Amino acid sequence: MIESQALSAERVLEIAAGMLGEVGGEWVMADGPMLRSGSLGVRVLPTDVDDYRHIDLEILLNADRPDVPAIADCTMGIAAEPEAAARQAVRAWVDTCAVTALEMVQQRGELANHFASGADGGFAGWHAIVGGATGWSLDGSTGKQQWFADAMPWSTLAPVISTGLDRPYLNGLRMLVGQGGDFVECEVRINGRRHEPSTAALAALDWPRTEKFGLARTFVLLVGPDDH
Repeated sequence: MIESQALSAERVLEIAAGMLGEVGGEWVMADGPMLRSGSLGVRVLPTDVDDYRHIDLEILLNADRPDVPAIADCTMGIAAEPEAAARQAVRAWVDTCAVTALEMVQQRGELANHFASGADGGFAGWHAIVGGATGWSLDGSTGKQQWFADAMPWSTLAPVISTGLDRPYLNGLRMLVGQGGDFVECEVRINGRRHEPSTAALAALDWPRTEKFGLARTFVLLVGPDDH
């Protein structure tokens, strides 16, 4: 019988440490539990979702200063086995969310893409750091992931997303498109919270529809204000 209990926070962070180390820094376990790499911290947040495959994570830009804004996001695996599902979930989070925070710190243009406010693919009024687009599909297609890369919908939806930005200098934006046949599950989360107007606007865009289910997600870190 497959055990359907969520992994402990410590085990999730152990998995994350290895994956984060692949993209930047040396990550060690600290009390909390928390991963630390210099002043950066990562911890698992409590979740109100009743699914052992769902994980909420938070990046602390300065783990020693609680007044510094944190970057929250949730992620989910699809495997039935808890450890495999956690690995899928953490990998998706690293490739989309975590890389934007590390890129903001490193400023090398290696882990994520930078877009000035007025540039093609930019977000009006903000400097945008955009992570990769990742996902999966039952038919093996990657059209939804490619759509994020080509359409850059955060730029199109900036006017409606801006109504949900609740921080003056740093906002985390996660976008997800999931669909198969008549079933659609789109979501925009701003600083870890679902934003309904942006979610509805994303669902209405012309992303690839498929008969079999597939999803794609990306993460945008808005740093601002940016007048350029």
